[in-house]
Amino acid sequence: MDGSVVGNPHVIRLSAGLLDRPGNACPHHAAVRARPQLRPRRGEQRRYAPWEDFPLGLVMEILDAVEHDGVPLDRAIRQTLASCRKRVHPGVARWVAHAAESYLEVAEALADQLAREGVDLRPAPAPRVVQGGRSVAELRILTAWGRWYESTDGAVVEFRRLRMRGPRGTPDQASTLAMAYVAGVGDRVEDPRDLYTAIPVPVVADLPRPRRVRVVEVGLTTGTEAVLVDGDPAGIRRDYRSKAIPAAQRLLDGGAPAPGRDCAACRVRPSCHALPVTPGLLGLGDRGTHRRTWSITTSRRYEICPAQAHLQELWIPGEETSSPAAARGHAVHRWLAAAHARGRACTLADLPEPTAADCGIADEVLDRADYQEARPYLLAHLEVCPLADPDGVTDIRTEPTVAAFDPISDVVVLAVPDLLRRVHGRLRYREVKTSVHPRGLTPENALAAVPQLALAVCLIASGAFGDRDGLVELERLHPGGAEPLLVLDATDPSVVAAARAVVHDRVARWHADVDFAATPGWWCRYCPVSRWCPDASATLEDHAEFTSPRADALADLATPDDTDEPPF
Repeated sequence: MDGSVVGNPHVIRLSAGLLDRPGNACPHHAAVRARPQLRPRRGEQRRYAPWEDFPLGLVMEILDAVEHDGVPLDRAIRQTLASCRKRVHPGVARWVAHAAESYLEVAEALADQLAREGVDLRPAPAPRVVQGGRSVAELRILTAWGRWYESTDGAVVEFRRLRMRGPRGTPDQASTLAMAYVAGVGDRVEDPRDLYTAIPVPVVADLPRPRRVRVVEVGLTTGTEAVLVDGDPAGIRRDYRSKAIPAAQRLLDGGAPAPGRDCAACRVRPSCHALPVTPGLLGLGDRGTHRRTWSITTSRRYEICPAQAHLQELWIPGEETSSPAAARGHAVHRWLAAAHARGRACTLADLPEPTAADCGIADEVLDRADYQEARPYLLAHLEVCPLADPDGVTDIRTEPTVAAFDPISDVVVLAVPDLLRRVHGRLRYREVKTSVHPRGLTPENALAAVPQLALAVCLIASGAFGDRDGLVELERLHPGGAEPLLVLDATDPSVVAAARAVVHDRVARWHADVDFAATPGWWCRYCPVSRWCPDASATLEDHAEFTSPRADALADLATPDDTDEPPF
């Protein structure tokens, strides 16, 4: 651990699900999160959302009431939602009810399957835990968050992991093996409330050891399940030691901080020197409700409908939709990221005909149909490739996650530029846009039309990259060629003032909102989370089409990327 934290680093409490961290997650955050006795060198008082921001917790409360207390489902849903101390958005409430009903249907089917094998599976009274160490000061605790079941004779233990959309785990991934290990060799906790507070955790002694262990994933939106592990504890121990322990050790070893989405919830943020602090970045005058993350994607969703933005911020699953334009843009960006990662210019030789036996870069990142659609735009890119002139080019970064913290608004701002580089030491921040026809962008209207440019100017001018000098470039690609680069100077006071106005306009209402009321209209038919919105059903008939700024926002919202994958 580095100097940003103090306390005892030898006590570890690792949740098995933490082993699924995506590649762009912060390794330092994960290593600290697994050590409950560490604290930041500089502390701060944490503020919490005034609305319910953990829908899975509500689902668990409902299921506990049904499975442990015998409360009928409808009443359990009503009681849980009514007793929640925080406001529950109507869309969240509808998803929570669906999730609980879907889970219980799957649970009944799973119980019936095992009953045909002579196994009487019942909800377990408490979760299990594995813990050990040379002393209380060097204790290691492994937990698994989900639903627990046991057969009446204790011979079978089943752990069920909840997935917000559908099952997506695999039998050999580290988190699955760790969950199986807790189920196979763990002890039952005396009081579930102690699991994440007590060190060590009091457990029930002398329980019979299971002879069969199962790990099942249940999709709460799809109402489907996947049995990932069904085996004996001996085999589970072997797999855990060979595959999960190395992954856990890598997580615990940590690494250099990588600012990004983790920063908002990271308890060591006040002492972290990797996250740029940019007071006034968003131009807001108050700290809002609590610390949150914001990006241009957030603002586009909010512009379409505050309810949509809120539900997606809480990872409520939506329909997986995409437009041809979004799919084309995604393909172009994937190819460019792979090509520029080589650190050299793109050439015609990199773009063979789609019918060629070897399509080079395209075969690594695209299927042939996507490559055929993207190739005209990629050919246009050759005219304006940022690496065409290598003189003075350094620090090339393709699609990096850029994060900056505005302490005045208490917001972590995120951006993912298509390319960052320095030319003779000066920062160049590039965005790429594709369209069938030119959109008529000029230096005068580009900041409002492409707000990523406005945010880029503000990030540079606020010192998010160290110095406050840099250029923002917009690359515009069409099937017939590339338009001249549109370049904005982040040291020009007029450009900076215009950019700040655009960013402030896009973030101010979102930052102050606590209700996130739906704004129904024709756009509901394209909303990925409309099935959960009580206000959407009455608006899906006849409305004037594409006559508002929402049309532009819809057109610019691409297929969700990896950062949009829910954590559960």
